[in-house]
Amino acid sequence: MRKRNPLMGGIFALIFIGFGSYRFYMHYNDLAVLPTWQLIMAGAFIVYGLFVAYTVLTQKSNNTDNDSE
Repeated sequence: MRKRNPLMGGIFALIFIGFGSYRFYMHYNDLAVLPTWQLIMAGAFIVYGLFVAYTVLTQKSNNTDNDSE
């Protein structure tokens, strides 16, 4: 399985969660009227950002310094 770069994964997770949250904030505080498809996309951004954050936080380190032969 391919591993994620923790720094880039964290940055992308923050961007996705922040963007989706901002769109929901704009819609539910009547600052913008968003069509349904844009609300679905905002929710998808949040879910994908949470997924990226979860995979980054739970991936195992490939540290071979403690391996003994």
